Amino acid sequence: MEALALLGNPTVRRLVITHYHPDHIGASTRLAELTGAPEIVQGTRDRELTIGAWLDPDSAARFGRYLVTHGMPVEDAERSVDEEDELPIAPVEPTHLVDEGDTLDLAGEPFDVLVLPGHADGHIALLGQRSGRMFGGDVLLDEITPNVGRWEDNDPDPLGAYLHTLQRIEELAPAVVYPGHRGVITQAPARAQEIAMHHAVRLDDHERALQAGARSAYDVAQHVFGGRLGFHEQRFALAEALAHLERLEQMGRAVQDEPHRWRPAG
Repeated sequence: MEALALLGNPTVRRLVITHYHPDHIGASTRLAELTGAPEIVQGTRDRELTIGAWLDPDSAARFGRYLVTHGMPVEDAERSVDEEDELPIAPVEPTHLVDEGDTLDLAGEPFDVLVLPGHADGHIALLGQRSGRMFGGDVLLDEITPNVGRWEDNDPDPLGAYLHTLQRIEELAPAVVYPGHRGVITQAPARAQEIAMHHAVRLDDHERALQAGARSAYDVAQHVFGGRLGFHEQRFALAEALAHLERLEQMGRAVQDEPHRWRPAG
């Protein structure tokens, strides 16, 4: 309410959910109540993921099994599940589902709906047809790189999808990107290139971890991050390692010699 007061208590007509991650959708029901916004926009695929992740009573058990399958010790996986269960997630029900190619009117300007997967399968962004302004969520961040993880509920090879998303952003060349975290981005193509280069380096790091003997995604993450992670970060590192391992497999640089265990190709 304080934020709305600072803006002069404007009338809020629409809320747009870019993706289903807890820091973006967790308080959406409360925000809808506070603002009274009559229209709630969400991507069709993202709504499916929201239901599976936050409204399915079996999701916690699936998540725990997934972490253990990819090498996390059982006690750490159980603790991770408990932390996720404690998150106060209350997803709002959308009134308007959108897909790639749809448009929304924002203050008299048509904005194209883009589906830009990688950080999340159904992540949407809005790009102004006249101004080139993009409301980008977590697709492109300035000071940090978006986490790209292979979770139990998303499609294989999310890093491959994300690298394609970065190529699209280079081609679209938005004039400015308003991200979900930290600073506004005024050089979007250059930032997209920087993040792509970061992942090229990370792919080398993950391949070296395999060469050093790491086999599970959990063990690869420990090698790549060198013990610099707190407990909360462990599950994100595991998912990020798995995303890089799947990309290495697609590139012919890694293979699974048994289910969920990896080695260098060749």
